[in-house]
Amino acid sequence: MSTNITDLRDGIAAQPVGRAREATIIPLALIAREHVLLVGPPGTGKSQLCRSAASLIDGARFCERLLSPTTAPEAIWGPVSISALRQDRYEHVTAGYAADAHILYLDEVGRASPAILDTMLHLLGPERQALVGTEQVKSPLVAAIGSANAWPEDAAMLDRWTLRATVQYLTAGQRRQLLAFVTPTPKPIVTLADLEAAHTATRGISWTAAALATLDEILNDLDEAGIAVSDRRLRTSDKIARAAALLRGGTDVESIDLEALQWVLWSVPDQAPMAAQKVVTRANPVGAKLDAMLSEVDELVRKAVDAATRVDAMTKIDAVLKEAKVFATSNPSQRTAKAVKFIEREHSRLQLTIAGLSPEKIEALMAA
Repeated sequence: MSTNITDLRDGIAAQPVGRAREATIIPLALIAREHVLLVGPPGTGKSQLCRSAASLIDGARFCERLLSPTTAPEAIWGPVSISALRQDRYEHVTAGYAADAHILYLDEVGRASPAILDTMLHLLGPERQALVGTEQVKSPLVAAIGSANAWPEDAAMLDRWTLRATVQYLTAGQRRQLLAFVTPTPKPIVTLADLEAAHTATRGISWTAAALATLDEILNDLDEAGIAVSDRRLRTSDKIARAAALLRGGTDVESIDLEALQWVLWSVPDQAPMAAQKVVTRANPVGAKLDAMLSEVDELVRKAVDAATRVDAMTKIDAVLKEAKVFATSNPSQRTAKAVKFIEREHSRLQLTIAGLSPEKIEALMAA
């Protein structure tokens, strides 16, 4: 695998603060030639992520559109060709518009009119074509990236997005980083040929017996939880798992690569949290444990707003820190080491706050 593909992931992560997870999801979509939808409240950097990803691909034609109930079809597919009308043909000039793009970014995907959504379903399908005017237009689309403040209500449109993830506001520690962050100027890292080569390489990746067994366990767990997995999503999961293995630098799909299926194996948004918990617990139990500890610490920090709650939070974080150190000893890795370091920093920051130091002094000490 070209190192450019992992560079792409790192390049996306370098654009905003605290979006390492999303920086992995987007390359997965690009490698697998599938689509990704990011949903979250306004101001969480979704648009920046999408634009940054496109700007890192050299030679890619990029089209961005904000959708609304009043968005005209011409804004998506291009203006009607006057010269064609003179010859009694109803055609659009598609150059520079959605059907001409390698990377398509659609903002507020659920708000488009039914007419646009119906045509968009075909463009986002495996055929990569759309009925534009009276002509079936074949698109060079590699991947579409969508964003929205709420999940699309149309089930068919929601299903077109293979990878679907929520984007939340930054944690307390990340918010402090954001204040001092200077967004780097994006420069192309990969080419369309790199993405095509990566996609082709995934076809040569096989599944290990352990990964297949883990997938069976995941599917059984989802069945027991009442989360049905469609045939289409199961087939697409194969492409995403192979892309995850390639992005990891592996030659086979391992159980840990199935962690990416947390964004695939559910049908309705209410199922997403449970599906993610089932998938990650089976695919990456160490990661699931670390995520649970980090989430607990973040929640404690958020609720520590006065003297009493800060003392209580510090006591509980101290207990989590001890547990994390023991866990890291038996499961040594870069990820466990980073988790311990993060918890230590939050514990120290809270301790200094209780001691009465100003936020500026605390940040100076933490940066030293």
